[in-house]
Amino acid sequence: MFTLSRRALGIVLSLALMAPATWAKSPATAWHPAFYAAPEPSGAEVTAKDITLRQIVKISAGGERVRVRVSNAYGEKPLRLKDVRIARRTAGSGIEVASDRGLTFNGAAGVTIAPGAYVISDPADIAVEAGRDLAVSVYAKDPVPLKTVHDIQRGVLYRASGAQAATAQLPAETIDIGIGNAFAFISAVEVESTKPLSTVIAFGDSITDGYGITPDTGRTWPDVLNARLRAAKLPVNVINAGISGNRMLHHGTWARFGTGALARFDRDVLSQNASAVIVLIGINDLGHALSPESEDYVSAQDLIGGLKQMALRARAKNMKIYVATLTPFKGTVFKDYYTDHKEAERQTLNAWLRQSQDFDGVFDFDKALEDPARPGWLRAGFDLGDHLHPNDAGASAMAHAIPLSAFEWAK
Repeated sequence: MFTLSRRALGIVLSLALMAPATWAKSPATAWHPAFYAAPEPSGAEVTAKDITLRQIVKISAGGERVRVRVSNAYGEKPLRLKDVRIARRTAGSGIEVASDRGLTFNGAAGVTIAPGAYVISDPADIAVEAGRDLAVSVYAKDPVPLKTVHDIQRGVLYRASGAQAATAQLPAETIDIGIGNAFAFISAVEVESTKPLSTVIAFGDSITDGYGITPDTGRTWPDVLNARLRAAKLPVNVINAGISGNRMLHHGTWARFGTGALARFDRDVLSQNASAVIVLIGINDLGHALSPESEDYVSAQDLIGGLKQMALRARAKNMKIYVATLTPFKGTVFKDYYTDHKEAERQTLNAWLRQSQDFDGVFDFDKALEDPARPGWLRAGFDLGDHLHPNDAGASAMAHAIPLSAFEWAK
């Protein structure tokens, strides 16, 4: 029989008493996506040189530290950025100088990103609050191809000549860099926090991305949903992975409409530290179809098949998946986008969605936006004016059509 000597037993008891102080674990931390701009090709053969770009981003979750993801997803050459910085925004292009941090990558200032790749910065000690605006400033000294962008400007982009990434207020300059007001390079901001948090990804096209929504105000439907969740003190944040013009089954009809949703689902959804996704996609598959003979022409059954595949892939990653009905588009001003046949396909898809058991929930955006007096039309007060895209009020109605009870699992 094995026994401990009195001296050995005393040592064991001493170590046991010391253990809580010596071996106590620090609070668990995790990195959560708090801003996202899905990369897409610019479709432009332009370069930038000796220029500072300051991108304003609205953070959907708070944390004690931040890091930034920079993308060269569609670049064909290495992308070299001389200086990348992050700070809390004050107003306009202004930053809170005391919060300004120069970002490093593997311990070094500046970064070179291989074609098709992305990099994540080292953590920066800057505390942020949910709903706060941050300014991410990038200085490109040498010519860099502007191949990877994000088209819809939910915030605002400021431009200045020369190395001014650390400047408190950028000068008012009008510089055409050949990509309009698109995001350049920056695809994500992540926050680190010890507080429990579950991220939901809003995945879709321009109606999700925020086409026509007043920029720099936080009024896209994912923004409004995020604010509702925060007000209800639910530990859930929402990030926006929409791409304007995006289709489910085919790539965009032009470059800036992006890689097809099924093809980018792994990159923009499954690869992120997220617990759930809300999918609103398919209206452009119908609207941008050229003809019944075209390979781009899709039916409701084709879209159903695509959504089923997303559900399978999400569940394989233990991710909850919600879907939303396609919104009204009758009378849209875009040539050849609407036909009665396409409307019939939309109705077929929506009817299937409302009774489907393939998802964790269905949000009826169609009913939230439809004019009760004119079936198939957007309600006038929710219409941006093109009879396809919701305005600010319409986006708010969409967000309020989502019951917060759908996220009780996050408590």
